[in-house]
Amino acid sequence: MSELFQVSISPNQILLTLLLGLVVCYWLLVILGALDFDTDIPDDFGDGDADAHHGHGVNTGGVWLTAGRLFGFSQVPIIVWLSFMILFMWFVSLVLNQKWNADADTLRALLLVLPNFSISAIATKLVTLPVAKLFKAMTDADTEAEVVIGRAGTIVSMEADERYGQLEIVAKGAPLLINVRTQPGAPTLLKGTQAQVTTAGPDNAFYFIESLKS
Repeated sequence: MSELFQVSISPNQILLTLLLGLVVCYWLLVILGALDFDTDIPDDFGDGDADAHHGHGVNTGGVWLTAGRLFGFSQVPIIVWLSFMILFMWFVSLVLNQKWNADADTLRALLLVLPNFSISAIATKLVTLPVAKLFKAMTDADTEAEVVIGRAGTIVSMEADERYGQLEIVAKGAPLLINVRTQPGAPTLLKGTQAQVTTAGPDNAFYFIESLKS
């Protein structure tokens, strides 16, 4: 353990160790509730047309978006991608320097940065693939909530109360069928009743409704 600590604070490793320490501190603060974790997935990395209009002539927005898709940081929150990237770079740096730079040569350490980045980027991409699916599902659920809240539909289950119910909302394509609940203490709504979606329940698993009848 002491040997690992000594290697971690060596001149060729200290920067990555500090970055990894910042990552660990960030996630500890998130777990303790001192910081909010932003789950939003970036969907725009700049406007390439704006660069062209200003005379730069290079679609940097398109290049940045392509890079995001290639390396995976456009599919997950950037802090998640950076956390994995820094972790992998710290570990790969240890391995590469131990194997090919045992004498801690600074120039050789700099030459090892490129293979380190390449290996870490591939590993981060592979690890964030399943994570990206999770965040996409969360984003889709939030989008669905934004679409149905405030809309009216018809109760299609036998009844809707604070434990169970289904509401059908007319849409341009197929009707939307969602799970609904009434607010605690509200009267039960019978099949065929017109109701409006008011808010989303926990994790958008269902939606609260109220009758449109006065």
